[in-house]
Formats: sequence, structure tokens, C-alpha cells
Amino acid sequence: MKRISLTLAIICLTSMVFAQKVNYKVNTQTSTIKWNAKKVVGGHEGTINLQDGTIQTDKGKITAGGFTIDMNSMACTDAPKLTGHLKNEDFFNVPSYPIAKFVISKVDNSKGNPIITGNLTIKNKTKSISFPAKVTTTSDGLSAEALGVKVNRLDFDIQYRSASFFSDLGNRAIDDVFTLDIQIKATK
Repeated sequence: MKRISLTLAIICLTSMVFAQKVNYKVNTQTSTIKWNAKKVVGGHEGTINLQDGTIQTDKGKITAGGFTIDMNSMACTDAPKLTGHLKNEDFFNVPSYPIAKFVISKVDNSKGNPIITGNLTIKNKTKSISFPAKVTTTSDGLSAEALGVKVNRLDFDIQYRSASFFSDLGNRAIDDVFTLDIQIKATK
């Protein structure tokens, strides 16, 4: 009888440990990425969609994950005519590089909001970036928000109108850093 009780206790404890690890699938219809790029005079903003993604948690904390970004979905919302230029060779060269990726490599859960570190790949160039995220889990889903994520376009060989490379641009220069506001919604 003691053996049966001990066996049942071990099975219950094992299933509790494994039940704490959860895989989520990103809902690409409700998740959003908004971008913002500045110039010496003004700036532009827009959106870009996720193609797919997953997030893994353990005890309600993000431990791993990754996303594929559909570069063809990029849009400039304040100046729609600019969208085509952003997709050409001057910027993201979308015909040659139709997807970008972000893969989580490390998560620091020691703070109130985790610091997520991962490898961002754009135009087949990969750079590690880190940012804080606000994460909320429920019984059937997860939401994560990261605002003002800084990306240096020079890390991805996007030099068009960069004052770091061209000294005679004056007020036509575009900042090297753009930001992303990321809202992720995922379900079990």
C-alpha cells in the first residue's frame, strides 16, 4: 500500500512540474508591431505584421520563443507612398529578404518586468538586442508588451541617408536608430 501511495505521489509531483511549462502560439491577427523612424526634420511611422511565432514559459515566466516577421507587410501609415521605397534596396530590400526573425536567447526574470535578449535577423544579418517587456499570463493565454525597442539600422547594412556615412546630408539625414512598439498576444 505504501508503494502505491509513494508511486502516486511521485506521479502527481512530476505532472505538476511538467504542467508549469507551457507553449504558446502567437496570434498573428491580434499581435502588432509599430515602427517609428526619425529624421532631422520630422519622421515616419508604420506597421509590420508577424508571420508566426511561439513563446515558452515556465511557472508563468518567459523562457524561450521566436517570431518570424513578414517584411512584405511593412507599411508607412503616415506617408503610404514611402512604403515602396522602404521595401527597395535603399532600406530593407524586401524582394531579396522577405522575412526577418527574432529568437529569444536569454531572459532575465530577476526584475519586475523581464529583460528579454534575443537575436534579431534582418537582411541575413543578425544582431543581439535587449529590452524590457511587460508580460501577463492568464489561464488560456499570454500577452507581452515591449515599447520603444531600439534597433540600429546600421547593424543591418541600411546606410541610406545616414549621417554616420554621408557628411553632406544636412536636414535630409535619417537617424540611425528606429524604435519598435511590440504587442504580442498568444494562446495555448
